[in-house]
Amino acid sequence: MLSLLALFLLAFTPVTAHTSRKSSYSDQDALLAFKKAVLVDPYRSLGNWSTNHTLCNWTGVTCSSRRERVISLNLTGMALLGYISPYLGNLSFLSTLVLKNNSFEGQIPPQLGRLFRLRMLRLSRNDLEASIPPELGDCRSLQSLTLSYNNLTGSIPPQLGRLSKLEAMALAMNQLTGTIPSFIANMSSLIQLDLGSNRLHGVIPVELGTLTQLKLLFLGLNNFTGPIPAILSNCSLLQNLSLQDNLLTGDIPWQFGKLSELQELILWENQLTGKVPSSLSNCTQLEQPVLAINQLEGTLPLEFAKLLQLRRFEVRENHFVSGSNHLPILTALANCSKLNVLDLAWNNFTGVIPSSVGHSLDGSIPNSLGDAKRLGFLSLSENKLSGQIPDTLGNLTQLRYIYLDHNHLSGEIPASLGRCRSLMLLDLAYNNLAGNIPPEVAALPDLQFYFNVSRNLLQGSLLGMSNMLMVRAIDVSMNKFSNGIPSAIASCIALEYLNLSWNAFTGPIPTSLAKLVNLQLMDLSFNNLTGTIPGNFKDMKMLRNINLSSNRLTGEVPQGGVFAELDVSALMNNLGLCGT
Repeated sequence: MLSLLALFLLAFTPVTAHTSRKSSYSDQDALLAFKKAVLVDPYRSLGNWSTNHTLCNWTGVTCSSRRERVISLNLTGMALLGYISPYLGNLSFLSTLVLKNNSFEGQIPPQLGRLFRLRMLRLSRNDLEASIPPELGDCRSLQSLTLSYNNLTGSIPPQLGRLSKLEAMALAMNQLTGTIPSFIANMSSLIQLDLGSNRLHGVIPVELGTLTQLKLLFLGLNNFTGPIPAILSNCSLLQNLSLQDNLLTGDIPWQFGKLSELQELILWENQLTGKVPSSLSNCTQLEQPVLAINQLEGTLPLEFAKLLQLRRFEVRENHFVSGSNHLPILTALANCSKLNVLDLAWNNFTGVIPSSVGHSLDGSIPNSLGDAKRLGFLSLSENKLSGQIPDTLGNLTQLRYIYLDHNHLSGEIPASLGRCRSLMLLDLAYNNLAGNIPPEVAALPDLQFYFNVSRNLLQGSLLGMSNMLMVRAIDVSMNKFSNGIPSAIASCIALEYLNLSWNAFTGPIPTSLAKLVNLQLMDLSFNNLTGTIPGNFKDMKMLRNINLSSNRLTGEVPQGGVFAELDVSALMNNLGLCGT
């Protein structure tokens, strides 16, 4: 690849030593040289680029009306493969160059630095490599520089500090190294700065606090260390601050409460400590505070009830506590009627879930949680919640995901959950729930991912679960279910995982289960099943793992299919089986 690039540059690099020679290339010559460097043009997008057609009518070309000089070249998303010709540097009137969403390779030509009229340069989503040419700092009129989603390496050139008119700079999704240079303070017009998903390191420079026009700051998925600079609160127009997946330490600055325009605060997966400042409740436009996977502690500010624009609240995997026995934060958040995602999993919350779910996260699940009518994602898993699941959860008709697993919940599964007709996933595993699975819940039509009630105290039969036609996984293991395995489970045609182990099921194994053509794992172990192993199980082509141990099965083990290489442990403790 590099040798091909070297030959290309040798053949097509324009001479820059003499102005007369440089000016001898017309716009048409420059574009024809660009076309020659395009090796693949699958849609013949450049088919009319020839002397038989007027230059200003060429695909992607815009000319000025007075001089008929090329002022814009836009070839977005044309699947072009090749190299960016250095001859583009001869388009002296060019103000817009957009080649994004193609497959251009090699380096960015330094000759683009001669385009002193250039205002917009967008080369994102290509396969460009090498370093960012420092010559781009000579494009003093540049307002938008987008080089994201390439394979660029090296550091950010200090020469870019000359771009005082730059309003948007996006260098994300590359392999850039080094630190954020202090010259960034010279870019006083910056509105958007995206350096995310690189290999940048060091501290976040305080100079960023001088960019008072900044609205979007993305520094996530790098290796930044040290504290979050409180001086960022000087960027009073900031709407989105994304610092996720770094190595940042210290507290969340209380000064961020001054950011009255802030809509998204994304800080997940760092090493932040301390409490969440209550001053954030002053950010009345805040929609997404994502603070998950840190080392934050204490109680969550009840003042968050004032965040009426809140849509996504994620604080999973921290050290938060309830503060009382009725989860007051859940009660507080119930006031946030636009809330769609609520994730409090993997903390130290205790108490009951209040019936005002969304208003109190202390102790039990509050009934008022049912007031958060737009809630689509609810995760309270891996806490120490007790009490019953509130009936009012059934009011959340837009709910698609419920994670209440790994708590101390008791009582029965409320039949009202059957009103959550959009539910795609229900996980109630590892609790102390008792009683039957309500038929209203067993009949949920849109369950697609999994239905998990394992490790509870549930009993009764599984009748009615045949309505879960599209569910991929059912796990009811380690309960007290009895009676026979319903043959109608074979109606769950999308099922890939079925675990009925450690219950008290009796009777024969239904032969109809062989109709589950997508089933990959079936565990029926530790029950009281009798009769023979259905012979048609050997024809289940997708089945990779089956466990029938510790039952009362008799007869011969089928030959072939999943049984061909089955470990004997999957059949042990069935005294009547033979052929194992």
